[in-house]
Amino acid sequence: GAGPEGCRSRTRATVEETARLGKCLVAQNGGYFDMDTGECFGNVVSNGRLVQTSRGLQNAQFGIRQDGTLVFGYLSEEEVLAKENPFVQLVSGVVWLLRDGEVYVNQSRELECSKTQTTGTFDIFINTMSARTAVGHDKEGRLVLVHVDGQTDGRGLNLWEMANFLKEHGVINAINLDGGGSATLVLNGTLANYPSDHCQPDPMWRCPRQISTIVCIHEPLCHPLDCGGHGRCVLGKCQCSGAYWSGAACDILDCGPSNCTRHGTCTESKSGGSGPG
Repeated sequence: GAGPEGCRSRTRATVEETARLGKCLVAQNGGYFDMDTGECFGNVVSNGRLVQTSRGLQNAQFGIRQDGTLVFGYLSEEEVLAKENPFVQLVSGVVWLLRDGEVYVNQSRELECSKTQTTGTFDIFINTMSARTAVGHDKEGRLVLVHVDGQTDGRGLNLWEMANFLKEHGVINAINLDGGGSATLVLNGTLANYPSDHCQPDPMWRCPRQISTIVCIHEPLCHPLDCGGHGRCVLGKCQCSGAYWSGAACDILDCGPSNCTRHGTCTESKSGGSGPG
């Protein structure tokens, strides 16, 4: 997400800005939000922290549980708040595009809250050609992020086409995330798509929209994140710097085999002690 405080303070930023802060290798826009107030819609869990629930409104969800399980589809509030194997990441979309390998757009139309999106009626929303963002998984359980450039009513895909495109490419479950001017793809901190919103104050150019939440793919995190200031995080493991720091969190100070021979205190610079009085 854009950080737990983003939704609470209704703060918005471009995907590029937030992706750099989160050191994202790949980032896309996430859930829906109120364009006027910045209010986030739906469930939001960011890095294990519950930011908000949907208060019972039903829309398609994408989440990751504590054990790494990917979850797609509909969730009750009890499931969102469950303490056993809780969600560490969760975001709400609109329309469950694929369910168990089959197009699920028509069923979503009957089951979901249509007011989360503001394109128009639910039928208009589903059938409008536009830029699209989706998240899903394939039969191997691998996470799949999909971005389609477009311009509302001009180019891109409608949700039927998006669902069939994903199905043709081996996706099993997928939900539709915010699209249109919000649809943004950032690779290694650099904008990688052509935005559809006109820039202000010069509408000749196109600019990425400031949005509320993102989906961020990053290297595994270390605990603590900075390895206690005594190392660097590499693929989720702390590599300790200097001769004296060790341990999984680089928090064990050891002066070596002699260990000050019990006559001093091990410090970062050297063994310290006192001579005879």
